[in-house]
Amino acid sequence: MRALQLTDVGHLELVERPLPEAASGEVLVDVLACGLCGTDRHIVRGEYPSRMPLVLGHEFGGRVRWSAPGSSWAPGDLVSVDPNISCGGCADCRAGRVALCPDRHALGVDIDGGLGEVVVVPETQLYAIADVDPLHLAFVEPLACCLRGLDLAELSGGESVAVVGGGVMGQLTVQLATRAGASRITLVTRQAAKRELAERLGATDSCTPGEADGLSRTFDVVFECAGATETVTQSMSLARRGGSVILLGIPPEGQTIPVSPFTLVVDELRVQGSFLNPVTQARAADLVGSGVLDLDPLISRVLTLSDVEQALSTAPSGGDIKYVVRPAEME
Repeated sequence: MRALQLTDVGHLELVERPLPEAASGEVLVDVLACGLCGTDRHIVRGEYPSRMPLVLGHEFGGRVRWSAPGSSWAPGDLVSVDPNISCGGCADCRAGRVALCPDRHALGVDIDGGLGEVVVVPETQLYAIADVDPLHLAFVEPLACCLRGLDLAELSGGESVAVVGGGVMGQLTVQLATRAGASRITLVTRQAAKRELAERLGATDSCTPGEADGLSRTFDVVFECAGATETVTQSMSLARRGGSVILLGIPPEGQTIPVSPFTLVVDELRVQGSFLNPVTQARAADLVGSGVLDLDPLISRVLTLSDVEQALSTAPSGGDIKYVVRPAEME
């Protein structure tokens, strides 16, 4: 089988490997689609902690290739994969804070993930999904992360919402906020194509970051979806007094921003980080399987494994949103 292996910071190699072997409680999955994520770029650049050598890819799904006798999964089952494996026994796991598990490890980050033709997956990480376009499997994991952010925001309907960042997380959040009944949804991003798409997907309006400077203290909830220090800073300026800022994007490790404690206190501003997809993967699989979200416009390019190194080493084109890889496609 072929796989894309990160051997060291900045060094990706397409390799031929023997088929992996699954142990008790594990299955083999033929990967049908794997999304490329900003976190993958951070890992390649050494800006996000990981273990190497490593097969990247944490946004993936496919069909079960092999399962042990007595498994609840059978060959041919279409599945999405939650890449984040928690211990289940620590204080955080017992309290439902599985994203904070100190022993958590992830497929595509700490152990081999979905940028290979076949991957070993613990049975506990699989979620059944309806018979969808295989490319849509790449959206379940990022959608689960967005659902977590919406849960933390506690939208009840009628809120004014800003979404900062027009990538896949931003476009999915626009659709989720629409379904949650937000009265106003403003997408903030530099790229005109992404602003236009967001308005087709449910945003009531959109603007550039410069134009957003005139909207300070306007929004009930601001979702930061870009993962850059400047967008985090702007997001905090957009929330009204008593409003909330939900941080969904992940900036490179080690970066900081200036924060005014006085403003946080007197404005009673809530700034909430939203990490990973705890307890939302099944809901995301159901949503993708239902077909109620518009996912096709989010797919900018469909890649083969040999395309990935260049895609990760260069910045995406201005209007691009999501690159999806078909690892098993013949070249």
